[in-house]
Amino acid sequence: MFQIDLTENLHTFFYATEIPVIVLKNGKIERSLPESFQTAQTVAGGKAEFCVNYNRMDYNAVQYITSSYGERFLIYVIDDTCTVAAGPVLTEPMRSGALDHLLQNKKISIKLKPRLEQYYNGLKLVSSQTYYYCGKLVSRLFSYGNLKASKEVSPMEYQVGFIQNYFQNTYRNREKMFTHPPYFLEKRLVKQIQTCDEKGALSTLNEINMLNRAVLSSDSMRSLKNSIICSCTFFTRAVIDAGVFPDIAFTYSDTFIQEIEKMNTMAEVRNYEQEIVRKFVKLVRENNSKDYSIPVFNAMQYLINNLSQKLSLAEIAKHAYVHPNYLSGLFKKETGCSITEFISRQRIEESTYFVAYTDFEIADISNFYHFCNQSYFSTLFKRYLSVSPNDYRKRHKK
Repeated sequence: MFQIDLTENLHTFFYATEIPVIVLKNGKIERSLPESFQTAQTVAGGKAEFCVNYNRMDYNAVQYITSSYGERFLIYVIDDTCTVAAGPVLTEPMRSGALDHLLQNKKISIKLKPRLEQYYNGLKLVSSQTYYYCGKLVSRLFSYGNLKASKEVSPMEYQVGFIQNYFQNTYRNREKMFTHPPYFLEKRLVKQIQTCDEKGALSTLNEINMLNRAVLSSDSMRSLKNSIICSCTFFTRAVIDAGVFPDIAFTYSDTFIQEIEKMNTMAEVRNYEQEIVRKFVKLVRENNSKDYSIPVFNAMQYLINNLSQKLSLAEIAKHAYVHPNYLSGLFKKETGCSITEFISRQRIEESTYFVAYTDFEIADISNFYHFCNQSYFSTLFKRYLSVSPNDYRKRHKK
């Protein structure tokens, strides 16, 4: 049975993330931060218990759980008696249509809608990436090995060590006349990306890069790559704030980071940062979602997340919470293209990765994205990208 005191670790997680965290002993809540812990099921009239389904036998691994009420939790089973649960949080707002759908499915009285709305509006809203890395933090704080180590090293020793390292790094940085890029330059760069000012963004980036970069590793190549990856991260946040769908922005970011890791020369890595800026500016220009109504936005989100699935107008409209005919007309009016054309464009765009970077047969890629045949896939590919799939693959192989 687990005996180590979790107090310090719980406080570290809660005050670092502002996400509620509880300790379950034999399935019952033993303690929580904050003390007034509740879930949607509690608000809807259920018992004040933790009733989220998770795998009780999956030890020492973070479980990313979505409850039947749409809340997100991070579950970490330490042993057969002790479990840590962080949440609830949301990774996207609970919209009125989704809440109505939930009330209907759960057979909850409509009188409880105002209370549930207040509950969901009060939950912390985090990005999908933040949710993922909070899971990593849970794993670090509550893994059995780290908890055992906490017996040997006191929190004060950790704090002293951190402070010593901080001042040593500050001294080294000053000694080398190193300064971080001024905050106003970073803010200017973010704003230029968000407003599609490519020329201005590249100029500001060059201004920042005239300063010495932070030393993030003893290996110079690794340090430079880490620095560019950090830049890529805050560029991603910038384009999401500008209205780009998070899934698209994070996919771009992941692709950029994978490309950076493949590079072998300092010059190649430095030059790629400018290419990242150009592509993010183009992404904002082509994928801004702020001008769309809620039904069209919901439809786009659903489509982008399910391009490799069979899609029907009825199913799409169900996730947009409107009638199919109404959605079809509204979508065409706001985007300038039909839902069918939007799906085809997005599928072709996404398929370029498999065409360029894998050896899968073109017919298999076509089938994966539910095109009726390879010929039709190739026709659309050439229409949208002005090159056939085979030629596109040959270019990237070079």
